[in-house]
Amino acid sequence: MDITAQLSQLRSTIPGCHVAAFIDLSARMVLAQDARGKAPQERMDGLADRAVSLLDTPGIGADTPDHAIALSADNQEVFLRSSEDSSYGLCLVCGLATNTQSAVKAGLTMLRGLA
Repeated sequence: MDITAQLSQLRSTIPGCHVAAFIDLSARMVLAQDARGKAPQERMDGLADRAVSLLDTPGIGADTPDHAIALSADNQEVFLRSSEDSSYGLCLVCGLATNTQSAVKAGLTMLRGLA
């Protein structure tokens, strides 16, 4: 199954998920996406930039986090980093009612499958 089909499947399994994007964190670029509607390129570029700024900021420990969450009035953005290849990640844009833990688990499972 190609990456776009996997993103589509992931998005459809997470209730309230609007966008699933596969990101090259080192290039700050969305490589593939699946969205409920047409997502403008500026929005995808913004997701890639936020992913890098959130995931490449060390936490309390020496390691960088494998996920980060940004909330707005309308959505939650769930950013995930691959544990197998830290230059790749996912962003899931979901509604506020979406179960964040389930979204993180599903996204990290997909990333492990891509390795």
